[in-house]
Amino acid sequence: MAMFLYPSIRNITCHSAATRTFSSIASSLTSQSSSHNSSTKGAKLPSLRPAHNVNADFKGRKEALLASERVMYPVILDEPLYQRISDIRKKYDHMSAEELATLDVHPHTGVGGRKLTVRGRIMTIRAQGNRLLFLDIAQEECQIQAIYRLNSIPAMDDERFRNSWEWLRRGDFVSVTGIVSRTRTGELSVRATSEIKLLSPCLHPIPLTLSSEQTRSHNRTVDLLVHSAARDILRARAFVLTYLRTFFSARDFLEVQTPILSDVAGGANARPFVTHATVLGAGPDSSSLLELRIAPELWLKRLIISGFDRVFEIGQVFRNEGIDATHNPEFTTCEFYQAFASLDDLISLTEELLSGLVQSAVEKVPAIKANIHAKGFKFDAPFLRVDFISTLEECIGMTFPDFVLNSSEDSEDAKQFLERLFAVEGIPIPNPRTVARMLDKLCDYYIGPILDSTKTPVFLMNFPEVLSPLAKSAKADGKDYRIARRFELYVAGKELVNAYEEENSPFAQRRKFELQLRDREVDAEAHATDEGYLASMEWGLPPTGGWGIGIDRLVMLLTGAERISDVLTFGGIKGVVGQK
Repeated sequence: MAMFLYPSIRNITCHSAATRTFSSIASSLTSQSSSHNSSTKGAKLPSLRPAHNVNADFKGRKEALLASERVMYPVILDEPLYQRISDIRKKYDHMSAEELATLDVHPHTGVGGRKLTVRGRIMTIRAQGNRLLFLDIAQEECQIQAIYRLNSIPAMDDERFRNSWEWLRRGDFVSVTGIVSRTRTGELSVRATSEIKLLSPCLHPIPLTLSSEQTRSHNRTVDLLVHSAARDILRARAFVLTYLRTFFSARDFLEVQTPILSDVAGGANARPFVTHATVLGAGPDSSSLLELRIAPELWLKRLIISGFDRVFEIGQVFRNEGIDATHNPEFTTCEFYQAFASLDDLISLTEELLSGLVQSAVEKVPAIKANIHAKGFKFDAPFLRVDFISTLEECIGMTFPDFVLNSSEDSEDAKQFLERLFAVEGIPIPNPRTVARMLDKLCDYYIGPILDSTKTPVFLMNFPEVLSPLAKSAKADGKDYRIARRFELYVAGKELVNAYEEENSPFAQRRKFELQLRDREVDAEAHATDEGYLASMEWGLPPTGGWGIGIDRLVMLLTGAERISDVLTFGGIKGVVGQK
């Protein structure tokens, strides 16, 4: 059986440069083959000699362990000596062997050192004869060496000693109690003073890598175990979420949770997921339709109406749309709403948040620091600004007639004008054929390359009203059409933020919903009318600024991940559905 090395090649800091690396552990292994016959009742695994590959011998292990009737999954009792490996490193990495020897003297052995218990996964096992064993034990991203020697264990004979460790394999979780000290080579180690306890055996050899993307996505548990870079991305994600919560809390925003299921999924242009729910008290055969939320926006604005001036939510939303490198049906957003905030306020806050986040992440998260420097991203405020309509007109070399951008007009003339433009420019017409879809397509085609080329954040501003049904709008200077008080933020061509001054007139909001209904006949993603929200608006929504960011895309940008599945804990929906 070929040996598999433990998967990691990066340095592990763990409070000290003295900490060994997983790569150095892996390099100590040698590639050998071994096998043994299937076990029967009472059978033992083969004795592990120095030449025997203790790290790869898994054939028949499950049957042998069951036949041995060994305790494999003991209950963890209160252990006052237990310390995390990272804490041990923090306490003792700076101490010399002489300093360690002056701490405490063990009353039974008379050996100097601090007695403690470590728990973790065995990364390597190195046997020297039958009476000495070296184990590297890992917990999270830190590890420490354990020394298991026959003459250091009271009342231990050769047979019992060999039997206590010949069952161990790389990947097992164990508990080792002993004295922290240094070897002759200076290695910080725990010298066992009692028998090693098996806490949970690993029944399969840990591979060096999972090369196939399909294999990785459907074996996310093993993928994370094998690839330290995959774990680093999830830690970077946790840092981003913590920073966002701290940022908003420090500015007196209240974190809330809003419904995921409702009768109308509003707040964005998207196709919702629909499910059925049993109607309470109406019998087992009755049901009502519910939709998973596509955005928390309308619920959060209800809270502004209720008297909460500043609210935010970090949560999952669901959109029944296509799957690609940057889209997954389930993803995470952060949205906030602030009473009396203008568009300029939203711009300033966005610049402050993102520039501060990147600066902090570069200082504290190595994975983000390496990517930001490699890509040459600059998040220094103020960010660049690009005007939607004037930039599009400049790229095409023409001025749009007012009726094309005026959502209050009959849209058929606008559709025909845009269709002729698409034909002249040789651009495929999007489906469904609506004014909003065609204007959005023109933006992607002409302005998209401009946004792709920047290494700094760019605000795309002044959208036509038809593209922003929930935003407040105002008449453009000297024009007969209205533009939305809205911006989107792009970095390296990827949209991160969507923000606008909220439409707070229930009458104007109803008109915009009705215009969306006109498109909904052919576009299932057009915004639905939410009568409940309109009724709430009649109680008075103050002038409000709203803002939303895609957490997954933000983490992708900061870490350099190429697929959204890389920044999701268990990958994209394709991997989740077939997860092993």
